[in-house]
Amino acid sequence: MGAFPLDREARRLSQLRMHVGFAARAHAVSEKGQRSDVPWMVTLTYAGDNSDWRPDHIKAALQAVRKWAQRRSFALRYVWVAELQKRGVIHYHICIWLPRGVRMPKWDTRGWWTHGMSNRIVARHATAYLMKYLSKGTDYGQLPRGARAYGVGGLDHSLRRARRWLRLPAFVQGNSSVWDKWQRVRGGGWASPAGEHLPSEFRLVLVAGVRCVQRVARHALSIAAAGPFSWLADRPTALRFA
Repeated sequence: MGAFPLDREARRLSQLRMHVGFAARAHAVSEKGQRSDVPWMVTLTYAGDNSDWRPDHIKAALQAVRKWAQRRSFALRYVWVAELQKRGVIHYHICIWLPRGVRMPKWDTRGWWTHGMSNRIVARHATAYLMKYLSKGTDYGQLPRGARAYGVGGLDHSLRRARRWLRLPAFVQGNSSVWDKWQRVRGGGWASPAGEHLPSEFRLVLVAGVRCVQRVARHALSIAAAGPFSWLADRPTALRFA
């Protein structure tokens, strides 16, 4: 079978856009009979360079905001993406969905972000904002060592299962509902819930010194999956976890 060059950066960016876009759209959907929450876009920048950066800074800031939200009796729901500024320093764009009537404070003024400046605005098109920052051509391999490209918080159990399904290869998606527990197999391939091992459909090969992907198998699909789904037999399980 033929082989084609592997563009790792393009593949990674495509996966980032898929996962961030799914989470943002999931947060944007209101409960039946409820008004949609208001998305706020928060930008966090460093006063210095990347030597001032630590991987737990964003986690600590979000934990402080989570406590603020808990005191107001609502759960914190957010999606953030990292970006490199033109000067090469990491900064963060965070979208947080707040109940109507709740105003987002400035994080640096509150002491939630003590490493530089913060900004916040109401984001009328939250998903588009996040996708814009993922489209600026940031080389995520140039982020500080240990930095994550994005983060998600506040999805309910069913949406977390759907997000996990999106990470599966296409041949597993076509044989797996969001409730099935497929496991990656050491050495390659995937194991079905019944324990059947399906080898990967692709392998890495070198062609004239270029890393390429070559199809080596084609597994039968139970369904032509266009997105996360559940079998009819999953319904009792889905209801139990709802």
